[in-house]
Parts: sequence; structure tokens; C-alpha cells
Amino acid sequence: MNSTDSNFNRRRFLRSLGMTLPWVTLAPAWASTSVIHNPAVDLDYVSRELPLKRRSEWACVEPNVKRLHPAINNIFHRITVHHTGLDVITATSDSAVARCLDGVLGGHLNRDFGDIGYHFLVDYAGRVWEGRSLKYWGAHVSGQNEYNIGIVLLGNFERQRPSRLQLISMETLIGLLRQRFAIQKGQVYGHMDLGQTLCPGKYLYPRVERLNRLA
Repeated sequence: MNSTDSNFNRRRFLRSLGMTLPWVTLAPAWASTSVIHNPAVDLDYVSRELPLKRRSEWACVEPNVKRLHPAINNIFHRITVHHTGLDVITATSDSAVARCLDGVLGGHLNRDFGDIGYHFLVDYAGRVWEGRSLKYWGAHVSGQNEYNIGIVLLGNFERQRPSRLQLISMETLIGLLRQRFAIQKGQVYGHMDLGQTLCPGKYLYPRVERLNRLA
């Protein structure tokens, strides 16, 4: 069985269990049959530089676009970095990381976000996973999601250190996004800069601060 068949069978199996999963039954609007597929956006500028997994390769549930807010003119002015928190995560296999992402997505659907709140997720192996489409504002900083790209690294960086590959991919991704959207110096934040939180953790936040000193 190739990886495409495996991904398809995994999604079909999870859908068949959908009525037993609490995050599927809480919001009939997004669980309806009239779902709209995640709109495609050009991410070739990312995939040319980094290993990229598109949302269709891991997500089992379509976004509820009625809950999403279109990004005005596809303009972004800043980037905010997060960690998932809670558990230490060192998963590197496709299946294990996909399970982590499913958990994040389910949690965000439970909170009525309409979709996963982050635009990009970076795993311990340094792979970048597409989250919410850049066609929409994210749901990752309360009251400050407009014009704000959300990136999350999988792990709890109060308890563990990000891997070297995670840091390389995060910094490369941020550089690519800054260039793509003409995001100015000083506009890369840790979540704690914008709210009362420890996110993205004491072992990651200094690297985010460092990025703001780069031209």
C-alpha cells in the first residue's frame, strides 16, 4: 500500500468513527454534508525550501467556512509563534504527527473556531504542515488575529527544547513569509508578547526574540 492509499484509508476510517468522536458531534454546522473544501493557496515558495505537508494530506474534517473570516486582500502584517503546550512531543513519523494535528484540530473545533487556528505547524522532524488556509484570518491570538499569521511548533517548550530541525524550519518559514507578504522587521512575536500566557515557552521564546533583531 502506498502512502496515498494509507492516508485515504486513515481518513475514511476516522470518518466512519465520526459519530463516536466528541469533537465531531458538538457543532452540527461544520459536521453537515454541505462542507466547502479548504481553498487552495500557492505555497510553492514554501515547498521549494522546506518539506511541506498540505492540509488535505492529514485533516479528516473540512473547515466550516461560516465560522472563518476571509483575509482582506490576502494581506498580513505580522507573524505570531506558538507552542502546542501540554504534552512533550517528539513524534516524527507521518502517522504520529498526524494524530497530534488531529488532536489540535479537534480541540479548536470544540472551541468553535471553525477550523484549526494556526496557518502552519512545525513538527519535531522539521516538517511544515499546512493548517488553516491563508485565505482566512487565524484563531490563535485573542482579539489580534487580523493580518496575523499563526505558526505553532509541536511540543511543550516549558518542559522540552525544540529540536534543531524545528528551529531551522521555523526560521526559514518565517523568512519566506516575511518576504512573501513584505512583513517588516520587528513584526514577529511570541504569543506571550500579545497576551497573558507562557506560550511559546521559555526554551523557544528567545529564538523568536532573536528573529525580531534580524533585518
